[in-house]
Amino acid sequence: MDRYIFHLSMPVSDLESTRRFYVDVLGAIVGRVTDDWIDVLLWGHQITLQRRPEEVIPLERRGKWHFGVVFPWTAWRDEMARLERRGATFLESPSVKLAGTEDEHAKAYLVDPSENLIELKAYKNVEKTLRLPEEGAGAPRTRL
Repeated sequence: MDRYIFHLSMPVSDLESTRRFYVDVLGAIVGRVTDDWIDVLLWGHQITLQRRPEEVIPLERRGKWHFGVVFPWTAWRDEMARLERRGATFLESPSVKLAGTEDEHAKAYLVDPSENLIELKAYKNVEKTLRLPEEGAGAPRTRL
């Protein structure tokens, strides 16, 4: 392997309904499976879904806690259309914010069966919006 893979582990109420959501709706691939957790590979990254219903917090008590993925600008609309075809129910429908500015971005929100909030976004100009340093001007970074 010659690239970084982001890993996230989180509690879920029920493994089977959660697996169906990540695989059937989001398009994840199942990795390792045990009686207490499963790995799914989604958008190039690994999510470990831990059966720990006592640790699941209702959505209204989570505040800003969520995870998400930033898509390339042109891929975001295609991904939203693909998710709609797969029956995704959006908590916040796909929309473009701050159109015409250097902070123009697109976003949508989904929740999994355990109410884990998932943000799907894209930046029209990722370098300017995130205020990324130019290559070679400071700390090294991976390509966006």
